[in-house]
Amino acid sequence: MRARPRVSVVVIAYNDERRLPRAVASALGQSLGGVQTVIVDDASTDGTGRVADRLAAAHPGRVAAVHLPSNSGGCGGPRNAGIERADGRYLMFLDSDDLLDRHACLNLVAAAEDTGADLVSGLCERIFLDVPEGGPDRVRPWFPWLYRRSVLYGSLGEYPNLLYDTLSTNKAYRRDFLERAGLRFVERLHYEDLLFTAEAYLAAEGTALIPHRVYSWLVQERAAAPSISNRRAETAGLADRLEIHRRIDALFAGHGAHELKRAKDVKFVNHDLPLHLRDLRARDPAHRARFLDLASAYLAELDPRAFESAQTLPAIAAFLLREGDREGALAAAEYDRAERPELRVHLRERDGRIYWGDPAGEALARRVLDVTGLRLHKRSLKKLRPANTVTLLEMRDGLARVAGTVLNPLGRIPPGAALTAALEFRDRRRPSRTARTPARVEHRGDVLAWSAEFDPARRIRPIGLTDPVWDVRLRMGTGRGELVTPPGAGPGSPPLDGVAFPVRPRLTRFAADRLRSYTTAGGHLAFALDSAGTRGRLARAIVLGAATSRPGRLARRFLGAAASRGAAARRLPGRGGRGRT
Repeated sequence: MRARPRVSVVVIAYNDERRLPRAVASALGQSLGGVQTVIVDDASTDGTGRVADRLAAAHPGRVAAVHLPSNSGGCGGPRNAGIERADGRYLMFLDSDDLLDRHACLNLVAAAEDTGADLVSGLCERIFLDVPEGGPDRVRPWFPWLYRRSVLYGSLGEYPNLLYDTLSTNKAYRRDFLERAGLRFVERLHYEDLLFTAEAYLAAEGTALIPHRVYSWLVQERAAAPSISNRRAETAGLADRLEIHRRIDALFAGHGAHELKRAKDVKFVNHDLPLHLRDLRARDPAHRARFLDLASAYLAELDPRAFESAQTLPAIAAFLLREGDREGALAAAEYDRAERPELRVHLRERDGRIYWGDPAGEALARRVLDVTGLRLHKRSLKKLRPANTVTLLEMRDGLARVAGTVLNPLGRIPPGAALTAALEFRDRRRPSRTARTPARVEHRGDVLAWSAEFDPARRIRPIGLTDPVWDVRLRMGTGRGELVTPPGAGPGSPPLDGVAFPVRPRLTRFAADRLRSYTTAGGHLAFALDSAGTRGRLARAIVLGAATSRPGRLARRFLGAAASRGAAARRLPGRGGRGRT
């Protein structure tokens, strides 16, 4: 009789025939002997099922293939099918686009047998495949502070921060524990890991953590078909996540575990919600409104004390969203995401404290919105990067008219300051090629209002092939230094997409005769070379096709070098003529 496997690794796959063999190889290559691999094909429409059968035939007794008759619509169904087919004393889960560390099973099972824990978890590392090998941030550990040392917790209540790691794939579970607790994944809902792991943590008689990497989560953000975890911009995904959280809330309520529920709420504010809010500004207003409606309805169900326990800016985003201040909420979510984020909200000073917006006298609002500890009032304007909101963008009577407002945080720039400004259009490929036009600027309450009026055909002279995209910047002299800000979308902005500025490129004028505005992914104003009419677009396509040929590439290099030499010559003293403005 065949010996029972020590570990069964359940590998779920859907339309992933190319990567499935690599994932299975990482299970077959485990340093621990007696590991079974169960492949579950979720009714794939490509060759995944055939690949699974070939792997099972090539490794009899070590690999089994299960085929679901119809697609389950998620990960829960295939994992449950794998549990039923698995024979091992311990179970692990692996997605077909990820990898197990070679010693994952050995380290997890050794910890389980040493400690008697029902559940053992190890470090997961996210590998961002779009980042070159050796590049910064290619490898990003998943909540590494949980895995600094080996530790055993008797219960979830002993360490509620376990709820931050709700992956099911970097863990090993005793099979008899899953059966004793009746644990299975919820089906037809995404983010099923969150509920399954919360149930497992709550039921486990001992959870062990080990400081060893056990799982590589391979992330390809620019994939043609993003994975479920990378579809956070879809409202259906948020709806599923919120439904899962409501089920976790009911789980904790049913056990009278109110402190655990509040700890889970804090984790939702710190981690789950920001994942969905960060890129919302780039979405269309209707989509954004549906998204925020879903989120604000759930936030109304949270324990208000969670806002006080969460991290400052995520707490502000969640609190303001609950209170209906959606712009303030998005501004807080975005400000927490980068090294040099834009400040998109008015800071207020009250009794020596600095607030994100106006706390309006409410005690909870004062506690949550207090950002004095972030020392924003001590940062230079350059580091604060106050937002620049476009209020006018049009072409009228042969002139381009652009206007906007720049935040003046806490009145840093006094009314008497000598202000100067210029609007710049910069070639994205060669930022040194810049067209400038003067702008008027004045104090107007909490903002600095600016405007520019100019003939784009005279001010902006693209070459025509080498400079297809132009970014916009406002360069402002404040009397206390220079402030450079990118104008963009914000409250009160007109539509920023599709406004055409006529231009006269030095080359290929018949194929490109205007700059057309658009909004970048970061919400800023930019322009792209375009042509009017079908004939113009056809001519442009022909020219671009020629430009991408080898002779065209050589010509563009020569023209670009000539343009650079010309620009350098114009900067030399004593030369005749005037440079571009």
